Amino acid sequence: MTLTTDAACRSAVAADALDGLTADPEKRELYRYDTYLREGLASFEGMRALARSHAVTFVVLKPDAVAGRRCRRLLDVLSEEGWFPLAATTVRFEPLLTRELWRYQFNAASRQRIAVVDHLLGSGPSLLVLLGDARRPEWLPASVRLTAAKGSADPEAASGADLRTRIGRVNGLFNFMHTADDPADVIRELQLFSYQAGWDWCRQALTSGGPGQPPVPDGDPTHDLLRELEAGIPQHDLDLALSLRRLEKGTDTWAELARTAAAPEHIDVWLSELGRTPLPYGSARWDVLSVVTGWIDCNEPGVLPLLATSSAHAWQHAAPGAAAPTKEGETWPS
Repeated sequence: MTLTTDAACRSAVAADALDGLTADPEKRELYRYDTYLREGLASFEGMRALARSHAVTFVVLKPDAVAGRRCRRLLDVLSEEGWFPLAATTVRFEPLLTRELWRYQFNAASRQRIAVVDHLLGSGPSLLVLLGDARRPEWLPASVRLTAAKGSADPEAASGADLRTRIGRVNGLFNFMHTADDPADVIRELQLFSYQAGWDWCRQALTSGGPGQPPVPDGDPTHDLLRELEAGIPQHDLDLALSLRRLEKGTDTWAELARTAAAPEHIDVWLSELGRTPLPYGSARWDVLSVVTGWIDCNEPGVLPLLATSSAHAWQHAAPGAAAPTKEGETWPS
């Protein structure tokens, strides 16, 4: 990474530092002023891992994936499509991490989503898995191929072939997974996770010279971690109607709401209660979350994110004989 010492410059990151790390010119410019990207570049350079930023990516399996028991299914589907785990650890989403991870998309989040997201992501640890990619074309980064395959967080934009649909997505917040959009985001977001998880969990995988290989039997780094996560979060069907029926049999505030405000038009009543009453323990927590995630509007109408998700087509200029790059907008955090 070449630093500039121009006194008039407002970035210590050179103008060409992100060339090859993102196909989005807006992101290339904006990320020059992003603290986490700058530190991430330094971290990757210190590990001599910049060359690996195209070959690896990651997936975060969120607490709803653990509660809904989608983790093993998702990892199986990823394996079928050519991705394999290289390293894994756990992370906990705190409000600041959530807002910084999605700093350039959260401006479009509705107040309803903001009211719910910390309760959801804070419901337990998430599984962070570094992935290799056995099937990517040489010109296409692993992160970009996975983002394209994952599908939109918006259920209305889903296709039957995308990963979220294949593992049984429920709604806009119960979408189970997060991935980095491109190599720039792999670097930036792993840096963000490093403040909590460090680098030792993935250093070897990032610094190895080859592309990596699928783990040997019983060598999957996710196995023990998944067992621990599933032991800590009860299995749940994530079904809104069934959750209401279970809640209404109780005696607490949430039971009262399930009996007297059991319709989407009462979502603000539920969110008001969410702001002052702790969620119940165990399975009932997921009953409440199933209700509120099913009824909220996730985005502010007419508000676009600061940075949209680039499509895989934007990287085709790197392929032999490719057409000019294009860009598609993605209005939901991925």
